[in-house]
Amino acid sequence: MDMTLDCSCSEHFPGTSYTRDKGPLQRVVSIIFVCSALLIRVDATSFRDGDYIHTSRKAQFHQARTNWQDLLGQHCPRFGIDRLVAVPIPKPQLPFGEKDTYKLQFSFDGDRHLTPWVPLLGQGAPSVPLVMVTLRRSGTELLGASAEVVDAPAEYQQHHPVLVAEMRNVSHWPKHVLVHYRFDTRNDVDLDRGLYLLFPAGLLAVLALCLSALRGVQPKLAQFLS
Repeated sequence: MDMTLDCSCSEHFPGTSYTRDKGPLQRVVSIIFVCSALLIRVDATSFRDGDYIHTSRKAQFHQARTNWQDLLGQHCPRFGIDRLVAVPIPKPQLPFGEKDTYKLQFSFDGDRHLTPWVPLLGQGAPSVPLVMVTLRRSGTELLGASAEVVDAPAEYQQHHPVLVAEMRNVSHWPKHVLVHYRFDTRNDVDLDRGLYLLFPAGLLAVLALCLSALRGVQPKLAQFLS
């Protein structure tokens, strides 16, 4: 079945020579409507509880940074679930000294959310680091991420003696760092996004009213000119 519509046809009003074509105002309304629909659909990724969140990590050492490297599913957070994982960190290309600093950064949901750099080894880093990652969520959306490094509690060290030994052995690579993913659930409304979507919708409503008023005036204007 041919569903193509011929939009070049015109509507003729009996008794007058006036022809109503699809004017520029109608085209503008159509464009605004399409843009509004696209704005509504452009949104953050929707997750269900338990879904894996795409995660990458980048390392910094000797003022040089590695490229983003994707983590395996077993090292990634799962939406809405607090969990503790041991993330492997890459070996520096240059020898590691006592005064050197090794930092790490995480990226979530396709680089939509980045954490600050956190020190894992060297100056400013605890002897046995524990990276606390807080993921902010609202409903099915991931709103943001933050991270800080703290001293691993004694309980953690007792349950993971191998990881503790790796961290304390300068020459041992690869090392694994404990990362605790914690979710902060928020039910507040995103005002910026609401205004961002409300403005084109309001503009569309105003143009629709103008178009309706114009349709009422055009026949009278055509009769007057004829």
